Formats: sequence, structure tokens, C-alpha cells
Amino acid sequence: MRFFILLTFCVHSFSFCEVYNGLIFFSQSQGSASSKTYLINNSYNKVNIWEHELSAIGIPHLNTDGSIIIQFKSPDHSFGNTRGPIGGTFKKIDWNGNALWQYDFYNNSFHPHHDFEVLPNGNILVLGWEKIAYSDAINAGRVNIENEIWPLVIYEISPLDNDSAEIVWEWHIWDHLIQDVDSSLNNYGIIQNSPELVDINIGQFTNPNEGDWLHTNAIAYNENLDQIVFSSRHLNEIFIIDHSTTTLEASGHDGGNGNKGGDILYRWGNPMNYDRGNSNDQKLNAQHGVHWIPDGFPGAGKLLIFNNNPIDTIPNSNEFGNSSVIEFEPEIDNQGNYFLNSDSVYGPENYDLVFGGNDSFFSSFQSGAYRLPNGNTFITVSEEKRLFEVDEDDEVVWECFTEQLSELMGYTARAKKY
Repeated sequence: MRFFILLTFCVHSFSFCEVYNGLIFFSQSQGSASSKTYLINNSYNKVNIWEHELSAIGIPHLNTDGSIIIQFKSPDHSFGNTRGPIGGTFKKIDWNGNALWQYDFYNNSFHPHHDFEVLPNGNILVLGWEKIAYSDAINAGRVNIENEIWPLVIYEISPLDNDSAEIVWEWHIWDHLIQDVDSSLNNYGIIQNSPELVDINIGQFTNPNEGDWLHTNAIAYNENLDQIVFSSRHLNEIFIIDHSTTTLEASGHDGGNGNKGGDILYRWGNPMNYDRGNSNDQKLNAQHGVHWIPDGFPGAGKLLIFNNNPIDTIPNSNEFGNSSVIEFEPEIDNQGNYFLNSDSVYGPENYDLVFGGNDSFFSSFQSGAYRLPNGNTFITVSEEKRLFEVDEDDEVVWECFTEQLSELMGYTARAKKY
């Protein structure tokens, strides 16, 4: 009933409820079945529908010429029965549904999953797993492990012709690890003295018999900074790395605009991961959808995050929780570097609550939020199959429960409003 009341009010009273005048763009998919991508307006009319034989993964990208770039679940993979969207097939599709470019980007030791980012030059940042053998994980100092480990790798690919692509840049988190359990290994160190590195012994596997370690679920790019941000659900933390490096510099600890090579420039959400702070300092819990608010938008330069915040009476059940959308601005020193004292944690200590945190919505998976040019925030609550827009006074000014629209089945990872 709530859906229809809001539908009647907003369709006839846009000027009063100050809905941003735009188009909503999202995919719906479930399992390995066929899927669809939709472009609808504020009146819930379908402007265009793209039908897909494969299951759409994550967030589609809409180009200015009306074409879309989308990732699909590959027909096969070598990464077990892992949870989470596993992709690998990329397509560019025109307004009429014709494939302009298609590329299968995966192999037995690498597979994309969850998310990708289209750069201003048309290249694509692909977030993926790479396989590391059990013996190599042991030799890197991992102590709680039963099988192989799948750490994060990011590839930048440049589409070529209509069926190929070239890798032009890459970054591997495996090059930026530290451990404090075996002093005979090269990556031994004091964790709290090296927050630019990731402790290989933090975080638990989704399945102990398989290798999903970090469960990275979102990636975004800032052109002004030439930096990349990504989110790890298992670590309850977001990370920023330098994209201005060469691939060689990205594998080391020097070079790039930040002169740290591929080391972590900034991290936030759970300082216990680098042995600073305690549970009271943890800000994030199973978060998704991190990105910078664009220039010209209210809050420009801040990071916007959907904090899923599952609260489990049974460990990892994710049956209920208290989700919220938050924003904050990283602290920068006089040289433009992310501020950190030798005995402090990455700030800020506090964040701004955009919406939620009061049991008004919850999703244990996916979801996200985007700032709109008029200051409103567009939010996807994946588990509730709900899209809604809130203004700066915390008023819901537009809402849609997608399962109540005909033909819409499955879940939406994150919807955007253009």
C-alpha cells in the first residue's frame, strides 16, 4: 500500500517533493538465468529495456550515446561454489540491443567478480580474484588456512575492435602484504608500523575450503586524484590506492603521485586491521558501494558508502540488521597526503549519517547510494528490492519496490539515476 500512495503523490507533485528530474538505470538478475537492464523515468515508465541471455552482474554503465557496458556471469569458472556475483563476460550493447563489443576476460587462475569501473578514457577497471596456492599462502605467513587463497587483483583493460582487449595496467594486493608470525619471511614486520600494507592474517574466508578471502565488492575511480577506492566486506574496510603508477611501480613501494608505489594510501573503517584502535573504533560492517561524490555535486570529494551493518544472533546469518548511508571526507595534510600520525588511525573519527541507522531499511548484501546534483541521495536496498530517493531533510521523495513492476525479477546490485 505504501508503494501506491507514494506513486500517486510523487507522479502528480514532483515540484513539491523535489524529486530529481532524471532517469533510473539498473539491471535485474538472479542465479544463472537470463536478465534485463532497465531505464525508467520518475513516472515508472520504461524508457528502454535491454534483454540478456546471460545473468547480469553488478552495476551496468550508461554511455552518453545510449549504449551500455555490462558484465555478465561467465558460463564456466574455476573458482568453486563461492558466494557473490562472479562475472567475466563483458559486453558493450547499443540502444537497440546489438552487441558492439564482447570480451571473455577470465582463465583458470583469475576471475572478475562483483564490480567494474569505466574510466573517462573508455578503459575498464576490472576487480577480480587471482588464485594463490595453499603452499604459497603458507610461505607468505598465513596461519589460518585450509586451502588456496584468492587475493584481490585489479586489471585495467582497453577494449579493442569488437571482441578483444589489452591489459594496460594492473595491481595485485599480494605485492602489499605483511605478517608478524614468522620473522624468517621477507614480509615480516610490525603491523601497526606499516598501515600501508595489509596483514595476511586478518579476515576469514567465506568458505574455509575455498579461497574467497577479502570479498571485495566495489571499485571506483577519482580522475582528479588519479586514485582508486575499493571495499572489502570481510575486512569491514575501504582502501585507496594510486593509479598514477606504472605497473612496475604498482608492484612495489615507490613511485606514482603519492610516491608509495602500489602500497595503500588510505584506509578507513576498521583500524584494528592494522593493530591500532579497538572494536569501538570500527565504523564499517559488511559495507558496499564506496565512491567519491563527483565535482559539482553537494558533498563533492567526500566518500559515500552503503554500510550494510548485519547484526547476527547466529554468526553470519545476516537475517537482520540496521543499514545506513554515510559520507565522510578523508583528512589531508598540507602536502595533499592522507593524514596519519605514528600513533593514530586514519580519520575522520566521525562521519555524517546521510540516511538510515534507525531500522528503516536493511540489506545483508550488495546495495549502494549515489548523490544527485540537487543534493538528494539515490539509494538501492538490494535485499528489499527497493529503490528510493531522499532529500537533504531526510524525506523520501520517490520510491519503487521493483518486484511490483511487471517483468522485474531477481535483485538489483545498485541502481543509478542519470
